[in-house]
Amino acid sequence: MKKKIFSTRKTLFFKRFQRKSYAVFNSLKREICIAVLPVACLTFVPTSNVLAQSHNLPSIEHNLREIEVLGESPSEQMGRVAGIVSVIHREEIATAPVQSIQDLLDFVSSVDVRKRGVHGVQADISIRGSSADQVLILLNGINITDPQTGHYNLNIPIDLSSVSRVEILYGSGSRVLGGTPFGGAINIITGEAEKTEANVEITAGDFGFVSQKADATILSKSKAFSNLLSFSHQRSNGYIDNTDFQFINAYLHSSYTSEKIGRLQFQFGFQDKGYGANSFYSLAYPNQYDKNRTFFSALSWNKKLSSNTNLMSQMYWRQFHDRFELFRDFQNSASFYTNHNYHQTDIAGVKARLEHFFSIGKTTVGIDARNEHIFSNVLGEPMKNERPVLFEKDAFFTKEKNRFLLNAFAEQTFYIQKFTASGGLSLNYSNDYDFNMSGGIDLEYSLLPALKCYASVNHAYRLPTFTDLYYTTATHISNPDLKPEHATVFEAGLKYSDNQWKVNSAFYYRMANDVIDWIKMPDSVKWESRNYTKINAFGADFSAQYLFNNSFLRRAQLSYSYLNQDKNSAEYDSRYALDYLKHKLTLGLNHKVYKRISMNWNLSWQDRNGSFSDFATNEKVEYKPFFLADVRAQWSNEKIVVYVDVNNIFDKRYEDFGGLPQAGRWINTGIRVNL
Repeated sequence: MKKKIFSTRKTLFFKRFQRKSYAVFNSLKREICIAVLPVACLTFVPTSNVLAQSHNLPSIEHNLREIEVLGESPSEQMGRVAGIVSVIHREEIATAPVQSIQDLLDFVSSVDVRKRGVHGVQADISIRGSSADQVLILLNGINITDPQTGHYNLNIPIDLSSVSRVEILYGSGSRVLGGTPFGGAINIITGEAEKTEANVEITAGDFGFVSQKADATILSKSKAFSNLLSFSHQRSNGYIDNTDFQFINAYLHSSYTSEKIGRLQFQFGFQDKGYGANSFYSLAYPNQYDKNRTFFSALSWNKKLSSNTNLMSQMYWRQFHDRFELFRDFQNSASFYTNHNYHQTDIAGVKARLEHFFSIGKTTVGIDARNEHIFSNVLGEPMKNERPVLFEKDAFFTKEKNRFLLNAFAEQTFYIQKFTASGGLSLNYSNDYDFNMSGGIDLEYSLLPALKCYASVNHAYRLPTFTDLYYTTATHISNPDLKPEHATVFEAGLKYSDNQWKVNSAFYYRMANDVIDWIKMPDSVKWESRNYTKINAFGADFSAQYLFNNSFLRRAQLSYSYLNQDKNSAEYDSRYALDYLKHKLTLGLNHKVYKRISMNWNLSWQDRNGSFSDFATNEKVEYKPFFLADVRAQWSNEKIVVYVDVNNIFDKRYEDFGGLPQAGRWINTGIRVNL
């Protein structure tokens, strides 16, 4: 009887907690949207994500600080002392033969960039065979992952020239970040210039490609106050019919640091993007079109409360607008097509984390609250009253969905001579899926000063996106009863790093349950969202980088990744989960040519598992391996950089998504001037 009374009280408590939390956070979201952004813009109060500060504790090696950062790095956020972090530095970004972040990531080990278009039009990012929805995307430590669909995760309002560093963390780390990162996390860092400067850049190339960029960094004499402002515009006629695009990005990143106040940081960004989406989501409809707008702002603060204690906090808001046209401008539209799809997603969140260092370790506790809301005429549940669509004429939202997410976490780390151990738990709550628990253990041992071995086990879970739950069209059937997906990942590896060499190797095994994917049965023309029962994956990563001294060669990088999943799709087509990179081999070389002339080569061989239905014959076609080669030739002095990029040198035809051809050879030339 006592047990029954206790159970009833517990149920009532959680229901009251859910209602109260939901009301409080909705109020908070309104305050963020209405008050924070204009106040921050008007007062120009510079703010910051998080400041990674060193702590001079005796006989302690701070393994968490593998890379020195001004923002909150994924390794610190995830609380992982063991694991691999790949870092692409400013110097590598500046010489890479690429025009977008997605192209830059295409040459990173175990990162699968499934592109639908070039130069940042759209791409799904996968790490170690995950789906795009299972990778966390961060901008200076702020979670900007899109709850509508992973297709829009890289709609980031910055240009590649404004990026200081990109960090890629492999493996699950949900005990601090929440349930998203099955495969890993990508953190994009800006605002790390060492001096006041201004730059302009103009690029032109094949298929009517034109790009104009301008950025400026303004530092105070003491460097306590800094501002990064950037603006970019690019367009192209497209490499085949209906692949034209046009982007505009505007971004501000301000920061202020003092011993008394700590570090404050403010970010604001805007992106306007429109592009022909030829067969992006279905080969049956080649005249698709997408129009996106993104607004983003964030305030964050890091304060050293004492010699051993840090407080880190952040508040952020992101609004995303999408108009999807199955028939562009209704041209040759089918009789069933009477309206475009309209979506508006709003994300608002707050996060706080407290770190306390002591003689043999560190204790971390924190809380992360996030609200995700969508207005749509396709996704969500029916609204009582229609709502006009912003930026559109005679268009109305008829559906909406809101969910509140809460993540409380705690972690304990010990540093004992050459040995480091860390363990933590995360309690995750959502108003639709109640409570989920995740956590993990990381172990690391220093065999030599430059050589470390590690092992870890971590559990992660992910909620369905709004698209997974509600997207029903002429070609798709949704499933509002989808359950969260879960995964447990075991990993072990070696890491070596000195002044010239950086070598990483890792083996991992992932057991995933209720994996969400879109599938199509042989006798159907529609894709359906479903939970798989189980998919197990075994993989291995290897990467090596060597920096040369006083040599014709400057830098050489080699990486190889292997993945095998034990579930096949013999009886149906899998859109994402079972189409994965089985083998990926990359080679990067940077070398001198003559005096101020240098060349940077990116070579890649990829072999994708899976098949797709050929639209013309309706027969299954296996993905074929392909080899790609890109190169940048560059002349530079202290003020001017002139470059020529040749992408897909051998004009190779290939597909990242079944039946959707990627661009052939593409040549761009550009000049960047430091003012």
